Amino acid sequence: MMKRTFRMTSIVPALVITSLILAACGDALPGSSGSLSGANPSPQLKLEEADQVAQTFLTAWQNADYPAMYGLISPNSRDAYTEETFATEYQSVATTMTLTGLNANTTNSLRQGTTAAIMYDIVFQTDLFGEITETGRTLRLIETPEGWRVAWSRMDIFPELAEGARVEFNRIMPGRGNIYDRDGDVLVAQNGRAVMLFLVKQNIPNEADCIGALSLILRKERDSLQATFDLYYPETRFLVGELDPETYQAQEQTLLQLCAVETTTRNTRQYVGELAPHVVGYVAQIQPEQVAEYESRGYPSDALIGQEGIERSFERELAGKIGGRLLIVAPTGETLRVLGESPAEPGQSVYLTIDRDLQAAVQDAFIEAYNEAGPTWSQTSPGGAAVVMNVKTGDILAMVSYPWFDPSLFNPDSPVLNRGDAITALRNNPRTPMFNRAMRGLYPLGSVFKIVSLATALSSGAHTADQTTMCTGTWYGGERGDALDFRTDWTATGHGLVNASTGLTYSCNPYFWDVGVSLHNADPELLPSSTKKMGLGVPTGQEVLPEDTGYIPDPEMHFRLNGTRWTMADTLNLVIGQGQMQITPLQIVRTTAAVANGGTLYVPQFVSKVQLIGEQPSFVAEPTPTSVLDFDPAVFELIREAMCNVTLDPNGTARYIFDEWYEYQASNGFNVTVCGKTGTAQTGAEGVKPQAWFTAFAPREDPEIAITVIVENSCEGSEVAAPIVRRIVEDYYGMPHSVWPQLWQSGCLNLGE
Repeated sequence: MMKRTFRMTSIVPALVITSLILAACGDALPGSSGSLSGANPSPQLKLEEADQVAQTFLTAWQNADYPAMYGLISPNSRDAYTEETFATEYQSVATTMTLTGLNANTTNSLRQGTTAAIMYDIVFQTDLFGEITETGRTLRLIETPEGWRVAWSRMDIFPELAEGARVEFNRIMPGRGNIYDRDGDVLVAQNGRAVMLFLVKQNIPNEADCIGALSLILRKERDSLQATFDLYYPETRFLVGELDPETYQAQEQTLLQLCAVETTTRNTRQYVGELAPHVVGYVAQIQPEQVAEYESRGYPSDALIGQEGIERSFERELAGKIGGRLLIVAPTGETLRVLGESPAEPGQSVYLTIDRDLQAAVQDAFIEAYNEAGPTWSQTSPGGAAVVMNVKTGDILAMVSYPWFDPSLFNPDSPVLNRGDAITALRNNPRTPMFNRAMRGLYPLGSVFKIVSLATALSSGAHTADQTTMCTGTWYGGERGDALDFRTDWTATGHGLVNASTGLTYSCNPYFWDVGVSLHNADPELLPSSTKKMGLGVPTGQEVLPEDTGYIPDPEMHFRLNGTRWTMADTLNLVIGQGQMQITPLQIVRTTAAVANGGTLYVPQFVSKVQLIGEQPSFVAEPTPTSVLDFDPAVFELIREAMCNVTLDPNGTARYIFDEWYEYQASNGFNVTVCGKTGTAQTGAEGVKPQAWFTAFAPREDPEIAITVIVENSCEGSEVAAPIVRRIVEDYYGMPHSVWPQLWQSGCLNLGE
C-alpha cells in the first residue's frame, strides 16, 4: 500500500501536468506549435486584454497608422518583417484596391492556452469597387513578455495572401471625353487627327508671303515664325505646326501655293486650333508628386491626366470611371480569388460657354494687332488679355490671354523635337505665355475705375449728378486736404465745365478729384467698400479655374501695410484708378456687365453642361447672381449714357476711333453702338509704357455682351485697346472688318485717355 500510495502521489502530479500540456496542445489554434513568440510568455494575461490589443490594431488599420500596427505585432513577426516592409505591404494593397477607408469590428474572442483568437468583420471602402465585405475573419494573438501581440503574416491582410501571392488590378481604361463649345463644336477631341505641316525653305516661292499666311492660319506672330525659319538650313525639312483636318482643308491651297507645304497626319488628343488653351488646359503625364494620389484612384503610373484648365478641374468627368477586376493572384499567375469587379464607364464630355468662332476671332484679333503694330507698341508690349461676357447670364463667350501656347506640347506623343527642352523654354519665356492674364493678371485700372467712383458717389449721395467742375488742365487741392499743392489732368487744356455725365465721357480727372473729396469727407471707407461690392478686388464666385483676387486699398489695410493712416491723397489716387489698386480683367468685365444689365453681378460661367452623349446631362449650369447692386436705376442709366457718349460725343475719349467706323458699318447695314470707358494706367516704373484698357458693352439698347481688353505696356487705352474691342464687336455681329489704326505704324498720338 505504501508503495502504491507513493506511486500514486508520484504519478498523479505527472498525469495532471501531462493532461494540461495535452489540453493546451489540443486547444491550440490550427497550425500552431507551442509558443509563437520565441520567448517565455507573461503568465496570467487576460482575454479582455487580447480583445483590447486586437481592437487597437484594427483601429490603427482604419487610420492607416502603420507604425502603431507594427508596434502591436509579435517579436517573431517583427523579426520576419521590417517596419518599412510591413507598411509597404499595407500601402501597396490599399493603392491597388483604390482603398478610401475601412471599418473593422470584433465579434467574438476565444482563448486557447497562450494564444487568443479574435473574430472580426471588416468592410473595405474603395473608389472603384464599392464596398468589399468580409465576415468571420480571425486575428491571432499570442502571449509575449510585451503582453498580447498579433502573430502577424500577410494573410492578415487577406487570408489568400500567402507569401508570393499578390493583389492585382486588371484595368480597363475608358475613353476620355471631349471638350466642346456652347454649340457642340469641338475644342478638344480624344480621337482627333492632327495634320502636321512640314516645310523646306528652298521650296518656298516667297518666304515673307509664306510667313504672313502662316501667321494668320497658325495664330502665331510673324517674328516668332521667322525665328523658327532661321533655325534651319534651306534644304532641311522641318515641322512648323499642326492643324485640325477641317482647317487644313480650308487653307490647303494657300499653304500649297505660298509655302509648298508637305503633310502627314497622326492620331492624338487634338486641341483644335490652339483655341482657349488657358481655359481648356492640357493633359500630361502624372508628375512624381501626384503619383500617390492618382494610383490610389486606380490610375496606372503612366496615365495622362488633366494638368491645367478644364482638363484638370473636370478630370473625374472627362476621364470616366476606370474599370476592371481586383484579384488575388498566386505566384504562378493563377487567380486565387476575385475581390471585386467594376465595369468601365466612358468619360463624359464637357460643354463650355465659349463660342468657338468668337474665341478664334478674338485670338486672330490679337495676332493681327501685334503684327500690325510691329513698328510701334508691340515692341514694348509683352502681352494682353480680353474677356467677352454675356451680360444677362455671366457666360464667358471668349477669353484670351496673349500670348498663348500649344497645349499639345505636353502630350508625350507630341512630334516636337526635344520636347522637354521646348517645354522648359515655354515655361521660361519672359512673355509668360502660360500665365492666364485674364484671370490672374493684376493691374491698376486707370480711368476705367471712374465708372465705380461715379456710381459710388451718386448712389451714396456724397456727390450729385448736377454738381459741376470747371475742368482745366490743373486741379488745386492743397487747400482741400490733398498732400500735393496741385495735380494735372491727362490733357493740359482740360475739358471745360463738366457734370457727372460729361465728366465720365471726357474722363476729366479734376472732376473726379472733386468727387474724391466728397467721398473722403463723407467716409474714407466709402469708396473702397463700394468697390468691393461692385466686384473688384474680391473673388468672382467661380471655382472652375484659378483666379487671383486682386487688391483694393482701404484705410485698415493701408495702415497694416504701410504703418500710416489713410489720407485724402490716397482717396484721390484711388478715385481715378491709380495707386496700389490691383484687379483682373475678369473682374472688370463682370462689373461692366452689371452696369449694362442694371446691377446684377453674375458668377462667370465657363461650363454649360457635362454630358455623356446620348444620355441626360449630369450637370447643367444656371445663371448665378452673387449680388444685385442696390443703386438707384437712374445712376446706372446715367453711367450707361455717359459710356455710350465715349464713342459718340465729339469730345468722347474714344470718338476718334469710332467716328468713321460708325459710318463704315452703317454703309454696310449695321447700326450697333459701342458704349465703353477708356483707361490708361501708369505702371509706376520710369520709362515703362502704360497699360491700355477699354471696357465696353453693346448694343446700346438691351445690351447683350460686355468686353474688356487690356494691352500691357503699350499706348493709351483709346489708341490700342479700343480698336481691339471694335474688332471683337465686328466679329460678334458678323460685320465686315475695318482697318487697324494708322497710328500703329507711327506711334502713340496721345489723342485720348
